[in-house]
Amino acid sequence: MENTEKIVFLYDEKSIPDQIIEAAKAQTPSGFELVLCESKMVEKERRAQVAQADYFMLYTVGFEDVDIAKKAKLMQILSAGYDRLNVPELAEAGIPLATNGGANAPTVAEHTLLLILSLYRKLPLHHAALKSGKWLGHQEVLGLNELRGKQVGIVGFGKIGQEVARMVNGFLANVVYYDVFKASDEVEQSLNAKRLELDVLLRTSDIVTLHTPLTESSRGLINSKSLQSMKRNAVLINTARGAAVVEKDLIDALEKGIIAGAGLDVFEKEPLGDSPLLSFENVVLTPHTAGSTIDTWWRRLDFAFENIQRVSRGEDPTFIVEV
Repeated sequence: MENTEKIVFLYDEKSIPDQIIEAAKAQTPSGFELVLCESKMVEKERRAQVAQADYFMLYTVGFEDVDIAKKAKLMQILSAGYDRLNVPELAEAGIPLATNGGANAPTVAEHTLLLILSLYRKLPLHHAALKSGKWLGHQEVLGLNELRGKQVGIVGFGKIGQEVARMVNGFLANVVYYDVFKASDEVEQSLNAKRLELDVLLRTSDIVTLHTPLTESSRGLINSKSLQSMKRNAVLINTARGAAVVEKDLIDALEKGIIAGAGLDVFEKEPLGDSPLLSFENVVLTPHTAGSTIDTWWRRLDFAFENIQRVSRGEDPTFIVEV
């Protein structure tokens, strides 16, 4: 196909349903060829495709072929996180790296609310009791809480963090946030959000929810010291990256009652396996699904193909990761 630009789609088949792969093939814009490279592909075959790629789409896999990606004009990931990639190496090779533009922000924000409300109303406990034939009634009423009026401390105030703020405002919660960069006055006013230093946010919030990318500064951000500084009745939510929390410190804090509970979608090691976290009634766990719905997948694909077409037209891509 003369003058056709090649998009190489690198992915793990366990992470993407066949329906999404078919949709990606159907949505491939005119003038482009989509080449599928599943993670089990023979290395020699994969590298042959990578060497000819004008663009990459990437999901839940790393990238080990920078040395031969000489034609590449863009590395477009379909997720928000980019911790599997060597960002300086890509930059040195002159390959811009773009995130998904917040395509999964509404999905992750909704999941964050799911975890908060599940903890606050002890949903797993009541569900399991009913399934086993036991009617708890009002037995747990002294341990149930409203979100209304609580302080929600959002750590990381990008697309996802701001979407969480928007949603919890609907519950009449109070929003504070910490981010390295202060949001604009306009954003703060529209979301009724106030920036606090991290230590103050941890000390004063009823709910601490993490929405940071995984970087050297955010790795182990929640540890024994930070957990000790939190309120005894506070809960921790993590839908960002497992390594942002020192898991053994969290387990210790839960065992000692240092915090009231946790809602976790991500873990230091995945799959979770046989973890002490499974034994706590005040912990709600999900298997790294916060960003995954059928709705978000259409947004991911739309954004990825649009960003690739921008570069093809000679325009700058959007949502580039800065080194």
